[in-house]
Amino acid sequence: MLEAAGLSCGYGGTEVLTDVSLRLESGEFTAVVGPNGSGKSTLVRALGRVLRPRAGRVLLGGQDLYALPPAECARRVALLPQETPIDFEFSAEEIVLMGRAPHLGRFDAEGPRDREVARRCMERTGTWGLRERPVMELSGGERQRVLLARLFAQEARVLLLDEPVAHLDLAFQVRVLKLVREAKDAAVLATLHDLNLAAAYADRIVLLAGGRVAASGRPEEVLTEPVLRGVYGPEVAVRPHPESGRPWVFVRT
Repeated sequence: MLEAAGLSCGYGGTEVLTDVSLRLESGEFTAVVGPNGSGKSTLVRALGRVLRPRAGRVLLGGQDLYALPPAECARRVALLPQETPIDFEFSAEEIVLMGRAPHLGRFDAEGPRDREVARRCMERTGTWGLRERPVMELSGGERQRVLLARLFAQEARVLLLDEPVAHLDLAFQVRVLKLVREAKDAAVLATLHDLNLAAAYADRIVLLAGGRVAASGRPEEVLTEPVLRGVYGPEVAVRPHPESGRPWVFVRT
């Protein structure tokens, strides 16, 4: 559904990504992992039409993403940035209804279907009970789930999430990633710092290092000691998780 081919991206005179290629498929959850500064957020911005690549291309259903009308792109690709500043006292429901904007005309107000979609997405994320609360008063975990409901309300077929579980406690991390993994009708990409969360929830993993793809494939293909030691250092160890059998990454002390 979304394909990047030979992407190179940067800021000013600094190149952050070099010759990065990947493909997202419907019903598949892809996690992008890598050390700080490896280009994870830059990749999300390029795929989300926020940062135009210096080289390479991004194709959405075979079409050049950057040649599509902005409204059409917003109906097909939804982006949850790492930071979402909210400076006004919007209610949680108003925030979620903003996800319906790509489906409305320039001066149209939300209709019954838009409100029904927002309600469903808030129930799905456990935030319907917060609908009248000012979003500024919500906890970090509550606010992140409201923003996730807004992402779902956009009804896009490609979902891009940049560090969706950053600053959340373990319970909220698990809840958010379960919700993301359950989006079976969409192609999902999320950047994650925690390799074990990526191993537990992702169908595929893309490992970035130094702005390039160091490895890509199923968790058991990417999260191996030889691959990870080449990126994170010789102290990394990998064992099968005692319950799931998926890779379990830790550091020898």
